[in-house]
Amino acid sequence: MEPDEKAKNDTTVGDHSEENGTAEVTGPDHEERDLSEHDAADPRDVDIGVNQASEAGDDVDMEVSIIGSRPAIVKLDAEVDQNGEIDQDAEIASEAGEPGGREIEVAADQRPEVDQRIEVDVEVSEDDGIIVVEIDAEVEDDVEIESDLDVEVDDDDEDSLDAEINQETETDGNVDVDVEVRDDLDAEVDVDIAALIRTALLGTIDVAENDDAADIDVDLYEKAAADGDVGVIVDLSDIDA
Repeated sequence: MEPDEKAKNDTTVGDHSEENGTAEVTGPDHEERDLSEHDAADPRDVDIGVNQASEAGDDVDMEVSIIGSRPAIVKLDAEVDQNGEIDQDAEIASEAGEPGGREIEVAADQRPEVDQRIEVDVEVSEDDGIIVVEIDAEVEDDVEIESDLDVEVDDDDEDSLDAEINQETETDGNVDVDVEVRDDLDAEVDVDIAALIRTALLGTIDVAENDDAADIDVDLYEKAAADGDVGVIVDLSDIDA
């Protein structure tokens, strides 16, 4: 991932999945959490089912390897800062009056955001014949998911349905590596960083209508995760003992 790489993806109603294996949502068969259910007044009922499920996660792995028989001391200073936040809100309103018709409005917003910053500094030096490898690694992950849902049912002269789902994912990654070999040493340092940001969205609205009732099912699902693997390999085999 290039430094300060930023990607933004806007999608519409329907299934959304990433084909690279990092995140996938293929249908509404996920864990459902019923937040609200409302029945309008008879004789024409409106059943509204709202299901919202979100998943946020992050994972960081670090590994340091030293190659060679030369005595060496490794000093690792690692700092990992992970923040996760999920904010979900559902609001359903209904006005009962003369049952001539219904005006139904369904508006939903889904906004997963993932920010990841990885900085690694490596310094190799010699102290009284002993190789000293100092590693300073910082990983900061910020994963946030917001979803809002508004459903309004009003009396009207005619039946009407206005349904809209706004889906937006935003990812921002920054990787910075600095390696310094001092004292004219022939050490080789390889820093391997795998930074992975995954997001997936699914939003569906299903409406079943008959003479006496309308069933509205709204499903919102968001997944956002940040993974970071940091590997440092220091090769001392070319340094004379």
